[in-house]
Amino acid sequence: MEPFPFPLGSLKTMRVLIVDDNNEYRRLLRRILEEQQDLTLVGEASDGEEGVQLAHQLKPDVILMDIDMPRTNGLQATRRIKESLAGATVLLLSAWDSEAYRRCAADCGADTYLLKTMPISEFLSAIRRAQPTKTA
Repeated sequence: MEPFPFPLGSLKTMRVLIVDDNNEYRRLLRRILEEQQDLTLVGEASDGEEGVQLAHQLKPDVILMDIDMPRTNGLQATRRIKESLAGATVLLLSAWDSEAYRRCAADCGADTYLLKTMPISEFLSAIRRAQPTKTA
């Protein structure tokens, strides 16, 4: 096995923000992300309003946004983030495999629509495929 051409400590990790009102689901996502060397959880929010605030404060590479939340839902929060944070990458999460939800997600600027029921390996692959377009 050949050595890496650079020190492992120099690998850039993708910074992830979780926005979901379900405590158990956030805990599950946190546990999954903590096991990944290339993904770093930078914050959590329990509703869309808090998610918008943390997105502006933390400027994560990827935002995992639940679609159905109190105060400000994921669609509204995504639209606000996309209008004000150039290059923000938002992956909308839902328990519903709905074409109407998929269209709404696209209309508000979400980069991807993911089902919460998808296998973890596919979920992680979708996060890793998200290519943040913002510049440093």
